[in-house]
Parts: sequence; structure tokens; C-alpha cells
Amino acid sequence: MIKIKITRHDDATNERIRLYFDLIVGTLLSTSALLGMFYWTSILGVADYGWWVTGLIFWILYLSMSIFLIGVGIYSRYKEKHYDEREPRKDIRAPIVS
Repeated sequence: MIKIKITRHDDATNERIRLYFDLIVGTLLSTSALLGMFYWTSILGVADYGWWVTGLIFWILYLSMSIFLIGVGIYSRYKEKHYDEREPRKDIRAPIVS
């Protein structure tokens, strides 16, 4: 029987891959929903403006949230890969206990 040791790094990498997949699929779905809304609106028109605006706002917010989270993930990955240990650090002092 062969035992494979899974480290925390592998778990974190797999979790990051799953998260990116979810975000990218969410971005694609929200973009396709927005394109579909504009396409069918141009063909059929708008029956109820309140629900149309509500749906439009929802999909725009969903798309912007997905793009923002992808950007945060890329930035944190970049900072993780380009960590500078020579950066000056603030000295930590012990708390005053009376």
C-alpha cells in the first residue's frame, strides 16, 4: 500500500484552483446573461421595466464582484511569489502589563 502525503500547500493550491474556476465560470455566465438580456431586449422590447432594471443591476453587480475577486486573487498570488524579505519591518514591542 502506497501512502501519499498531502501537504497544506497542495490543499491550498487545490482550493485556489477551485475558487478561480468558480470565479471564471461566474464571470462567463454573468457576461452571457447580460448579452442575452440586451439581445432579447433589442428583438422583443421590454415588457416590465422594473424587473428588467432589477435583473440588469443584479447581473452587473455579479460581474463586477467576480472580476474584483479575480483581481484580488491575482494580486495576492503575485505578492506571494514576489515576497521581499529585505523589506523593512516595524519592530514589535511587548505590551505593557501593569
